[in-house]
Amino acid sequence: MDTRFPFTSYPRGWFQVAWSDELPPGGVLPLSCFGKELVLFRTEEGVAHVLDAYCPHLGAHLGHGGKVHQGILQCPFHGWRFNGQGHCVEIPHAGRIPPGAVLGAWPVQELDGALFVHHAPEGVPPTWQVPALPEASAEGWVLFQKKQWRIRTHPQEISENIADPTHFRYVHGILSISEATFDAEGPVFRVDAKVSQPTPRGPVDGRIRSEAHGLGYWAIRFSGIADVTFISAATPVGPEHVALRHTFFIRAPSQPGASNNVGKALVAEILRQVEEDIPIWENKLYRPRPLLSAGDRSIPMLRQWSRQFLEG
Repeated sequence: MDTRFPFTSYPRGWFQVAWSDELPPGGVLPLSCFGKELVLFRTEEGVAHVLDAYCPHLGAHLGHGGKVHQGILQCPFHGWRFNGQGHCVEIPHAGRIPPGAVLGAWPVQELDGALFVHHAPEGVPPTWQVPALPEASAEGWVLFQKKQWRIRTHPQEISENIADPTHFRYVHGILSISEATFDAEGPVFRVDAKVSQPTPRGPVDGRIRSEAHGLGYWAIRFSGIADVTFISAATPVGPEHVALRHTFFIRAPSQPGASNNVGKALVAEILRQVEEDIPIWENKLYRPRPLLSAGDRSIPMLRQWSRQFLEG
């Protein structure tokens, strides 16, 4: 258990491990996440799989030099071959496959240009899925930008940050966030808030709607200032480190040739705010029993909701 956080470093749920375009057909990638070494590979037909990384033969890492042939992942050391379910299906120059020649296989979900892996203690199967993001395939919307950071923190802290309207004024210089509402249902947590954003021409009113599906996935929608939706995906890679990925979608201008400078500026502003959050995340201490003020009502609610991913 991590010394900074009084709960597991590796929550249960779905977590992004790569973008889809990082893994072409027949591609192989090594992964380090949940404190484990894994291997991600894609068959020639396009199906992605994730297995435990180390070959049960002599321990070679299948993500470094492994190759895909006819949908099977081949060990780079002695050629043992494993299917997407982790079973060894062939050992060259051997007539018998040992019964223990099996690798752990992880549930994989691919949507909206991202690859997600489900983590749970003892391999308990998922009871819910990450929903598709309508903007990722809707007419008039375009993929605009992707950004990744490695941060010394925990997914819990990032979720609390998104659901904490008060800090936006003092950390990011947002004039105000008002009329915020919060709702929790099963693995889903929602925040709906109005915002006043400073601009060179004066304050502009907008709306931010955020929806979490577990601690590893937030869909965040900005409207009013500009129409921007992004996925914020925090994946624990080690006891104190998280890979944070942001994937931005922008509504394209309706008029041919028109610019989308406001949307681009909003994305730049969101990235600036993340950079301002990072020093706080990396140096703060998680207080299980914080002294809260009247404006902190979202914190106890989110912590109660998040317990389902941190315990057991």
